[in-house]
Amino acid sequence: MENSTINSKMNKSEIANKVKEAKEKSKKRNFKQSVDVTLNFRDIDIESPEYKLNLNVFLPKGRGKDVNIGVFADGDMNVRAKKISRYVLDKSEIDDYAKSKRKMRAFADSCYSFISQPELMPMIGKKWGIILGPRGKMPIPVPANADLDSVINKLKNSVKIRSKKSLSIHVPVGTEDMSNEDIAENVIAVLNAVERQIPREKIKSINIKTTMGPVVRLT
Repeated sequence: MENSTINSKMNKSEIANKVKEAKEKSKKRNFKQSVDVTLNFRDIDIESPEYKLNLNVFLPKGRGKDVNIGVFADGDMNVRAKKISRYVLDKSEIDDYAKSKRKMRAFADSCYSFISQPELMPMIGKKWGIILGPRGKMPIPVPANADLDSVINKLKNSVKIRSKKSLSIHVPVGTEDMSNEDIAENVIAVLNAVERQIPREKIKSINIKTTMGPVVRLT
């Protein structure tokens, strides 16, 4: 990590110190706060194909909290998935849920991401696209014989970065009970992923904060 792109401006140790500052300035709450990084851009059309962000970034030190991953699968994959996730639908259930937008919305909102057997993707696109598409949650196709533990664990420790109309994005990079160094590694992973698409000179500022805490400027 020490050779990461962001080191041209700030190294891991400097980021860890800023994370520490953000935590210290944040009042204790009766819940575990997330730690978020905010990137503010300038002089770009964020909706243009060149700059529009649609990324899934793996956090090397994890999210710091669990999220649900939904699975659309039949047969053996369905059986194996149910040992890992509470949110698993087979083909008949996919069809049944599609009869009620309320049921689809509730299922979609219960999960951070989805995976699906490839052969079920056309059905999901046709019947669930109206619900999953706008949420940025169309499933990732995964072969039926894939190692589901590995696939789901990776998704649980990944974050989505989706730009909209605003020239700012907010990305969770951990929780307040994680070490400052671990959060710093996650910050670097996010910044490097964004900088592969949006040049560093187009990033006006980078800030970090806890859920309810004040903003601390990274750069």
